[in-house]
Amino acid sequence: MGTQHETRSGATRAPGLTVSPLAGRRGVRAAGEVGLSTHGTWRRALEQAVREGPDGEGEDVYHLELSAVTFVDVAGAGVLVAAAERLPDGRRLVLHRPPPALRRVLEMFWPDVPAIEVSMS
Repeated sequence: MGTQHETRSGATRAPGLTVSPLAGRRGVRAAGEVGLSTHGTWRRALEQAVREGPDGEGEDVYHLELSAVTFVDVAGAGVLVAAAERLPDGRRLVLHRPPPALRRVLEMFWPDVPAIEVSMS
C-alpha cells in the first residue's frame, strides 16, 4: 500500500488518489483511481462521511465529488456501499458525476441502496 501524505490544504494524498474537502458544502472531492494501492485513503474518506453528523442546518447529505475519479474497482464500490449502509436512517451519500464503471457496478451488484444517490450534475 502506498504512503499517505497530508497537504497544507488538509487534503490527503496516496499514489493515484487525492481526497480533499469540498468548499461550501459537506463532503469531499476525490481525484484519481480507487484500486488496491488506494483503498486505505478511500476507506478513510468514507469513514469520515459516516462519522460526520448532520450539519448545523440539519443537512443529512454528504457529497462525494467524483468527476475527476477515473476508476473504482469492485472492492472500492463495496467499501462505498458498506459506508452507506452504516449511515443512520435518513442520511445519504450523493455521488456527483461518478465514473461510468462505478455506476454500472452499483446498478449490477447493489441496485437498491437507499443511502446512495447518483447525481450527474
